[in-house]
This record gives sequence, structure tokens and C-alpha cells, in this order.
Amino acid sequence: MDSFPKYARAECERRWRVDPQAVDSVALLPFRQIDDLYLRDTRLRLRRVRSAEGVVLKLGKKYGKRSDGAEPITTIYLTEVEYAALSQLPGYAVSKRRYSMGEGALDVYELPVSLVIFEQEFASAADAAAFAPPSFAIEEVTDRPEYSGFSLAVAALRSER
Repeated sequence: MDSFPKYARAECERRWRVDPQAVDSVALLPFRQIDDLYLRDTRLRLRRVRSAEGVVLKLGKKYGKRSDGAEPITTIYLTEVEYAALSQLPGYAVSKRRYSMGEGALDVYELPVSLVIFEQEFASAADAAAFAPPSFAIEEVTDRPEYSGFSLAVAALRSER
């Protein structure tokens, strides 16, 4: 395995596009509202997560997938003042509601991006390879860059124009 940057943890996940009609209603499920700002010309993501438990503010950096399928990610938790300062930087924004579903999550992207993605994190590449997605997953998009959060945020900006 390639060496990871200092302080980074491994993230091994798979993602699928979902047929919203095939998913049971999520209306009564608890969710987290996630607002992401991908800072322009960087690999940095500013994130605000709101839920019944409160608000979490953080700055993250993904380094790109490695040969074993894992991706190093580093997270720094922020104060409200730090978040407010960083949120003034130019970037691309996207919002979603994240519903927990078993060990995975259903991300419902809000307007102007209309998309539902199921994602599952794994302890290892072997666990990821062995996973059978739920029946409502219609197409795997794990390695398709146009379905990354960054790409969806850029697409949202384009559709607002």
C-alpha cells in the first residue's frame, strides 16, 4: 500500500446512483443536513453538518484514491469563527440530506442538483469488493468523477447561471 500523509485516515467506500422510486420513504427517518463548500483550486472541503444532535463544522482534505482503493482523508474540526472565515473563500457549494440506512447512507442532493446516491464505507478493499449493493442501487458510480461531491457542486453552480 502507498504511504499515507501524516494524520490522514483511510477511507474505503463505494457509491451507487439510486432509483428514488425504489427506495422506501425516508420522510420519517432522521437525517443530517450537509452543506459542502469545495474551495476553489484546492482539494479542501468545508463542511457544515446539522442534525438533531447539533452542528459540526469541519475542514477536510481528500488526497485521491490509492492503488488499493482506499483514499487518505484528513479532517480538522472548526469553531464557528473559523468556519465563518473560511466560508468567505471562493468555492463550489452543494447541499444534501444524509439518511442512515443500515451500515450505509442515502444522500439526497437538493436543488438544483437532483440526485440520490447510496454510499457504503468499508474497513478494507476486500470487504468493499465482497459487498452486494441494495436492490435500489441501479448503477455503481464509485470511480466516476462526475459523481464526486466536487463535480456535483460545480454542476450545481453551472445550473444556477
